[in-house]
Amino acid sequence: MKRNFNLKLVILSSIALAFLILTFTVNPYFIIGAVVFMLLGQREMKKWKGRKKE
Repeated sequence: MKRNFNLKLVILSSIALAFLILTFTVNPYFIIGAVVFMLLGQREMKKWKGRKKE
């Protein structure tokens, strides 16, 4: 069975997770980067789901 995944979405999610870790370990201002990458990931997910239905 072939699994489809969006590499761009995986990368964006990993970066957002790294920013989230940095928020709790280094500086609370890293939360801004985490929010930005989470929003970009959500937008990419919406585009990918829309393409998959066609």
